[in-house]
Amino acid sequence: MSVHNTHEISDELLEELKLVSVSTAAHTLVEMGYRNAYMQGILPMSFPEDQPSAVGRAVTLRFIPLREDLVKQQYESLTGSPHRSALESIGPNDVLVIDTGSHMETGVVGDIFTRRIRYLGGRAIVVDGCIRDLQRVISVDFPVYAKGVHGGAIPRSLMSVGLNEPIRCGGVPVIPGDIILADRDGVVAIPPQCVEEIVKIARAHDELEERWIRMKLDEGASLHTHYPPNAEAKLEFEQWKKDNGYE
Repeated sequence: MSVHNTHEISDELLEELKLVSVSTAAHTLVEMGYRNAYMQGILPMSFPEDQPSAVGRAVTLRFIPLREDLVKQQYESLTGSPHRSALESIGPNDVLVIDTGSHMETGVVGDIFTRRIRYLGGRAIVVDGCIRDLQRVISVDFPVYAKGVHGGAIPRSLMSVGLNEPIRCGGVPVIPGDIILADRDGVVAIPPQCVEEIVKIARAHDELEERWIRMKLDEGASLHTHYPPNAEAKLEFEQWKKDNGYE
């Protein structure tokens, strides 16, 4: 069975999604029935200080443990490597998502590949495994996520075998064209058809309800009544929205 995305998302909607936090998007997806969207154990290794989030369309790459005869053949022709092809296929608003099978004995991306993806307009790199050259990657000032760091290069124990096919990353299924949202809390993979609804629900949550709840807590309100808001607090919130011109 072929699995692929057919739902197109505009660049304008991606810009709106940047204002939604990963934690809010993950919670909203659970309420929409998607209970496995947050990538487990994949953390920011590098993230620009002045950037709130990274958003883009998934370009997927899959590695498997190397087999000596095949990996030699693959690296004799750089243009025939799915790894190199994935890097060079990146376009504006793309995110490279890499499945290594949670392999922790090889770094699959360093600063050179990171620089190339940044130049091509990519938005982030997400690796279910390790990167290498961490300090140099940080100096590129580009969002890179992984489970860890390893000094060994790819041919040590992995070989690339699949480009733009369904993969798993952090225990989450990722289909080419899925929308990746990443911030300092981690990474979530969003089915494209859910993005518009998430933006609508989650931005209202982030900009209004959480702002109001924090304000009330700072004023001394109890968690028992205001997080989550009980019926009386919800009425108070609705009145606050009216009083402040949100309705």
